[in-house]
Amino acid sequence: MKASEKIWWIKAGAALVLAVAAIAVQQYFNVEGSIIFMAGSIVYMVLSDITANMNGVDRNRGLKIGLGVFFFTWLMVWVLLYTLFQTIL
Repeated sequence: MKASEKIWWIKAGAALVLAVAAIAVQQYFNVEGSIIFMAGSIVYMVLSDITANMNGVDRNRGLKIGLGVFFFTWLMVWVLLYTLFQTIL
């Protein structure tokens, strides 16, 4: 597997984990959605830097790889779980 594919899959998996963590923090600690969104953006930048260094990819290219999959997956799962928790609880 190429380095860019590894980075893409790491970011896809991290988006799912981050969405579950974000909804848990938001529900149990009553944190606003805007703060969760900013925290997710920061996590994306840190994750991009770490994965780029681990795989020997240029830092700027590492930021661009998986940008769409991370944010779309993270937002979709976060909103879906938030809606689910709001209707159940």
